[in-house]
Amino acid sequence: MRQVCRLIRFCMIIGAMLFQPLASAADKTLRLGTLPVLSARAAYEIYAPLMENLEKGLGFSSVQLETPPHFSGMYQRIQANGFDLLLCPPHIARLAQKRLGWHPLVMFQPEHRAVLLAREADGPATLDALRGGTIAVLDNNALVAMIMMEALAKKGLVMNRDFKVIETRSYDSSQIAVKQGVAQAMVFRSQGFIDAHARDQLKILFEAGVLPGYVLIAAPDTARAQLQKLRTQLLAFGKTPEARPFLQKLGYDSLSVASEESMRRMDAYLDLTESKLK
Repeated sequence: MRQVCRLIRFCMIIGAMLFQPLASAADKTLRLGTLPVLSARAAYEIYAPLMENLEKGLGFSSVQLETPPHFSGMYQRIQANGFDLLLCPPHIARLAQKRLGWHPLVMFQPEHRAVLLAREADGPATLDALRGGTIAVLDNNALVAMIMMEALAKKGLVMNRDFKVIETRSYDSSQIAVKQGVAQAMVFRSQGFIDAHARDQLKILFEAGVLPGYVLIAAPDTARAQLQKLRTQLLAFGKTPEARPFLQKLGYDSLSVASEESMRRMDAYLDLTESKLK
């Protein structure tokens, strides 16, 4: 009889441990960090389907959307564990993983290319025409900007020597800078963010390297069981009709597991990324 009681007590303890994450989730607000490329209003419109899915699917009391002002601010928040879940560029995701123990969960697909856009009607016709001009970038710490500046340097165009750069903090602002003639070109990704009508008024002046997709990463102190639940929930969300507009607005069409092989491709940018974000 005593052994039976001990067995029952043991089962109750194990059961309580297994169900504890689910119970605590109901009382927890999930802090979801986003890319610093949109206004707060635009970010809420885009991320609403993901927020609702996480809240209902994992039983959080709420999902709080937090948008840092720039990539340096994003990394400062990463260092302070200021998010529970964060959507970020792959080079910053890899830095957070290697230096601070964050957990890559899923990666957005397909890959993009870094492109240099100019006005279709009267923009520069060649790269050489950019000498003495200005290029608009979202943020000098953005991977798309780093890849583009590296590619332009190989073509003999060096930032701050052959052209100036202005940081606009949003792709919409970069587009406006080009439209108004403040900048002669803008650094962009091959898909997403700019609406089709505005995109039709721009031409591709130059294409640079491949851009791996954004990555959703979880904070270092996230329990292993919760990591698996988050990954499973995110992958399932990516296959729902509700995910379609969310993915399309970001320029993607699916989510996949963020494998170590995919993340390792960013190792070449680790030191540069870390030095620029300090």
